[in-house]
Amino acid sequence: HCLALKDYYGAIGDYSKSIEIDPDYTSAYVNRGFVKYNLNDIGGACKDVKKAVSLGFIDSQNFLGQECN
Repeated sequence: HCLALKDYYGAIGDYSKSIEIDPDYTSAYVNRGFVKYNLNDIGGACKDVKKAVSLGFIDSQNFLGQECN
């Protein structure tokens, strides 16, 4: 798994492919968002987390309140 190997760009690619296959896969948005956050792509992270919340992934709302104003 790319994330376990700290291949963050590979992980983003994997999550993006998962989203391409299933656009409603909330965990892929959340995970890709956190990888982007770790790469200091705050805008990209917020976009992914907001999408996950819009799909019903409520646990991400705390992240939105802290980082995505």
